[in-house]
Amino acid sequence: QLKLTKTSTILHTGLIKTYLTSFALSTLIILSTQ
Repeated sequence: QLKLTKTSTILHTGLIKTYLTSFALSTLIILSTQ
């Protein structure tokens, strides 16, 4: 159970990082095209 929780936490953190990265990239693209 503990290992499963740790794995899901790592996956969740990875998803957050991916979301933040894509959000930052989108912002940079929008700013650079103006």
